Parts: sequence; structure tokens; C-alpha cells
Amino acid sequence: MSRDVGILALVLGLVVCLAGSGWAAGFAILQQGTAAMAQGNAFVAQADDPSAIFYNPAGLTQLRRPQIYALTVFSSTNRAYISPLGSYTTGKHKIFAIPATYGVLPVTDRLVFGLGVFSPFGLGTTWPPSWAGRYLTTLSHLQTFNVNPVAAFKVMDNFSIAVGFNVMWSKVNIQRRTFLGPFTELKSDFEGDGVGLGYNFGLLYEPMSGVKLGLAYRSEIRVNHGGDLKLAWLAPVGGDAVVVYPPSLTWGVAVSYWQPLVMEFDVTWTGWSSYDYLRLDLTQPLPGPTTTILQEKRWRDAWAFRLGGNYQVRPGMKIRAGYIYDLTPVPSGTFDPTVPDANRHIFTLGGDLEIQRFVLGFAYNYILSENRSKANVLTINGVPLPPGLQANGKYKSDNHSLGFSLAYKF
Repeated sequence: MSRDVGILALVLGLVVCLAGSGWAAGFAILQQGTAAMAQGNAFVAQADDPSAIFYNPAGLTQLRRPQIYALTVFSSTNRAYISPLGSYTTGKHKIFAIPATYGVLPVTDRLVFGLGVFSPFGLGTTWPPSWAGRYLTTLSHLQTFNVNPVAAFKVMDNFSIAVGFNVMWSKVNIQRRTFLGPFTELKSDFEGDGVGLGYNFGLLYEPMSGVKLGLAYRSEIRVNHGGDLKLAWLAPVGGDAVVVYPPSLTWGVAVSYWQPLVMEFDVTWTGWSSYDYLRLDLTQPLPGPTTTILQEKRWRDAWAFRLGGNYQVRPGMKIRAGYIYDLTPVPSGTFDPTVPDANRHIFTLGGDLEIQRFVLGFAYNYILSENRSKANVLTINGVPLPPGLQANGKYKSDNHSLGFSLAYKF
């Protein structure tokens, strides 16, 4: 393979890696509160703690006192690649710690303000530097931090609405190997960041005693990542790539007829079709005439189905459990090892304990991805990469996530 083709493959790797892999379908992170996390994220119709800022801000009208809430979720993903010849490669084991903070201030009996800071997308994938797909990816790391002020208003005693806006910072770091010829390869490294804006709103309605209906929407956020591509033997080259983080809509029903048991069922639609392609514009050409690199993604909208509940063991103490079936947005034609995503089965449990003005919460999620095989041909600007760069084979993964939260009621 010539040096020019090698550079083209390098930039393909950069484009492929501009998104990391998270804990929900695609690269979304939905574990933003231990109560929701422990009951399968079926929480949009309950939304009765400060994490409602993320799940459904209309639920904030249920909170009567100012509160602060801090959360940390520890996550570890196990990944494995099995080649067509049967060789076995595992991804590097790493534990990620993802924080979130919320503050709630009731102004009147009907008006509540809230502020959340959390990471709605991210994490990453790390493969050994010598593995079969090293020309596609060896490391991808995506970080996001979102600031989300909201206002919730109780229109009627049984109906609340809320609206908020989002300022999200996103940073990506990707690394891979570039093949230049026999016994010749080098490391490439791209790092870039940017800021995007969006909005969210929520509704909470109690049509009858013991039944609550919730709906929450988050808009897409478009972020232009500007950064540098670094190569061992070239000066850094600037580049820009736009990533459109998808919109999502969740609706659900909570039933508390059987108190102290409360059950909820939610459905989430995520508009991953916004991630149709990824385009990289370079400030100057690498060897070869082009400064625009286009990678088709063709992701599709995806659905998740969530069932969960909580049981009040005694006043101030609840146990929680749930299940999620999360469908992947990644089609077979563009499946790649940077986001080796598949349909997921998520099993959840946890609980919380109130001690005077403090509320302690914990949650555990086990995420089991269905095995998935890659047998496609990735292309760059419509030109197929050589077979040796495809990393076709079987991919397996699972994830353990453990969350702890502490809330204080003033």
C-alpha cells in the first residue's frame, strides 16, 4: 500500500473514531441518577428527586425544599474480538468515573428552578496496539459536560410543565496505527473539542390518583470539533468535524395502586439517524489532493423499553429493580470496532436510605450485549479499504456499572 493510501486510511480512522462508546445504545450515557438507574431508568413519570433535571424536569414541582444532589457512576466494559481464524483479542480493561451534580430551588408552591451538570454522552474503547484492527482504532475517548438550567411550573394541581436549555462541551481523543508499507507503521493521534447548544422540556400529568404520566424531550446538539491531527513525521494538521448528538423522546406511566410498591414502564426513542455521516475538513491537504474526508455512518433511530419499580421497606428506605431492552442504532453495513454496538439486555437493582436530611442512594447495572459479527467493507470517500484493514470477525462485550449518590435537603 502506498504512502498516500496509508494517509487516507489514517484519516478514515480519525473519522471512525470521532465517537466513543457509552452505556446505552450508541454512545449515550443514561445513568444520571441512582433511583432511575436502579429501576431500569423507568423514571420519567416519577421524577421525584433532583435527577429529574435530566430525566423529566417537570417532576421538580414535587420537591418542596431546596436540595443538592451529587452522583458518581463507576463503569467498566469488557470487550473481545474473535477473528475468522479463531484468535482472541480483548480490549484494555479500564474503569471510568462519571460525575453528575444537581441543585433544586423551589421559589413558590408552583415554580421551581433547577441546575444540572452531567455527561450525557461518552466513555471510550481501547484495543491493544498490535491487534488486527489497529489501522481502524486503538483508542477512542469521548468526554462531554452539559450545563442544563431548567424551570418547572405547576399549571394545575395535577399537571406540570418544564423547559430548559443546554450548553454542552465535547472533547474527543482518538489514536490508531497507520500502515505505510511492509514493516512500516506509525501512530496517529487526533484531539479536538467544541461547544454546542440545545434545549429540553418535560410534562408530568396525574389523571387519577395512583397513576402518573410523564414525557421528556431532549433536542439534538450539534458540536463542531476543532483540533489537530498529529503524526510522527508531519507537522500537526488542523481539522474540523461536526458531530450531531441525537434528540430523544421518552414517555412512560407509573402506577402506585399497590403501595408500598410502585411500578413504571417507559419507552425511549432516540433519533440516531441524525448521525448519517461524518465529515472531516482539513485546513491543509495531507499527501494527496483532498481536504475533505467523508465516512458514511447511516445509523438508524433506535428504541429502548424500560420496566422498573421500587418497594418502600419502611419510611425512608426503598429497594429498586428493573430491566431494559436497548436496541442498537448501528446497521450491519457500517458496524466498526470503534463503537462495536449491539442490542443490549440491562439488569438493574439498588436502593436508597433517608437519614435525617440526607438521602443515600446506590445502583448497580449489568449490561450484556448480544454477540455481533462484522462482515462489511468500510469505505472512505466511497473507496473500499483493503481487506487487511477491515477487522472483520465476532465482537462480544458486557459492562458493570455501579453508582452512588448523596442528596441533602435544606
